[in-house]
Amino acid sequence: MARPENDIRKRILDGALDIIEEAGIKALTQPRLARTTGLRQSHLTYYFPRKADLYMALLEASHERAAARARPAEDTPLATLLANLMFDRERMRFFLSIILEIDDDPELRPALAAHAAGLASFVAGKIGRCPTDPAVLAFIDELRGAGLKMLLEPSGRPGDVLVREIASNHGLVLQ
Repeated sequence: MARPENDIRKRILDGALDIIEEAGIKALTQPRLARTTGLRQSHLTYYFPRKADLYMALLEASHERAAARARPAEDTPLATLLANLMFDRERMRFFLSIILEIDDDPELRPALAAHAAGLASFVAGKIGRCPTDPAVLAFIDELRGAGLKMLLEPSGRPGDVLVREIASNHGLVLQ
């Protein structure tokens, strides 16, 4: 059974993601989020004391929301999961909006670095490598670059094929 605190936290995150999807991250303000969720601003501050706390939770919640929409199977190949993560236009726009916010809030830099480390750890674990392996880190960086390029110039190439090619460039083999 879900605890009431988790329900309120999820309500806040869902409301924030709805605002971002509708109007962009600049529209995400405490007063607007409070109105959207029907909560007081003090509730928002209680659950997310710092902007960085909210943004980290939003990164995770955005992945969960996108995964729920895509509904990948348990046996979905890693290349397909990464293609869905890195080449989804809405996810990439959200990621870029958070990067733009970093200039305004230096607390977000370590939060975003922690998120990136989590992705590296996930990928490394799936392919039997260390999360700090330079090849894994370079692979993820190149995937982000390819995601940006796909946002600007969509290609007709299947994303999972591109992910495998980029992995191969770094000496990595994906299922």
